[in-house]
Amino acid sequence: MAYQACEVADLAAAAVTLDDPSEAREQAARVLAAAHQLTEAADRLADPAAPTDSLQLFAYEHPEEAAADVSEWVRRCRGHDDPDADVRARG
Repeated sequence: MAYQACEVADLAAAAVTLDDPSEAREQAARVLAAAHQLTEAADRLADPAAPTDSLQLFAYEHPEEAAADVSEWVRRCRGHDDPDADVRARG
């Protein structure tokens, strides 16, 4: 489910920068599709069986690697891939 949440966040963040109405509409459709996948992933949490979705199955079989992927995404979103981000944040 973490992957789907990250995907929604990334797509929504990209939508904020669009000025062209047709591009914004297309991006909004991608955000909604990703949100639908996030909802489906949340629904599957209630099922104790092994997941069948390829991304969830990967996380189920390789939890350490999946956690590392999510951790990398969080660092990227917080600007930690930018070596000067901490300096700018401190002013």
